[in-house]
Amino acid sequence: MPLSFRKKVGKNSKMWWQNQENKEKILTRNRKISLSKMGDKNPMKRLEVAKKVSLYMTERMLSDKNPMYNSEARAKVSSKLMGHEVSRDVREKISRNLVGKLVGYKNPFWGRHHTKEVKMKSRIRAINMITSGLLSSRRTEIEIKIKKALLESGLIFQEQMPLEEITVVDFYLPKYKIVIYCDGDYWHKGEWAKKHNVIRKDNWQNKILESGGYKVFRFSETDINTSPEKCINLVGRFILNNRYGK
Repeated sequence: MPLSFRKKVGKNSKMWWQNQENKEKILTRNRKISLSKMGDKNPMKRLEVAKKVSLYMTERMLSDKNPMYNSEARAKVSSKLMGHEVSRDVREKISRNLVGKLVGYKNPFWGRHHTKEVKMKSRIRAINMITSGLLSSRRTEIEIKIKKALLESGLIFQEQMPLEEITVVDFYLPKYKIVIYCDGDYWHKGEWAKKHNVIRKDNWQNKILESGGYKVFRFSETDINTSPEKCINLVGRFILNNRYGK
């Protein structure tokens, strides 16, 4: 596409979007589309559809099907980007355009709230996504440390285990009904966790699991980094003191 034509298209598009009536028309249309695909109406909420799409996207970009698989293509892109810097004016302009874009009534979810039933469905769906392998199976550093300590202890455990349809625990010792969580300080203890009610959610999960006969251990990032062995020793002492499994 010639540069002159691209500039013409860009200019016309800019003029179109500067018209407030046009902008409201598009926003209204987009809100209707978003609302029509929320919740169970969204086909990607169904596990079989998500698996099918994931497989298709994976195969579509494998080896030589990936446009960046070719070394010449990578070199070409690299040479184009090398030395390219987005000016401060452009960054500020992008920032101004994004600020407030989905605030208030512009947000398609404005004035709406998830019901308890929807929240439970979402929770179960998320658990199924994790256990199906559709989501990343990468482990955090603290999970890797606890896993190593568990292996050295000789205790039999399972990883990423869904329980009671409310949670996927990091480690589960089925013989003793022991649950182990590895809680990052930022995500589970800090200001972000307080602001997003993560601490309350963690306590709620603990109560549900304990009422179901599980023993819950939550080890913080600080404790694990200090000594993962001490964390697992606490689990071992609990097993001995309660004579579990005998």
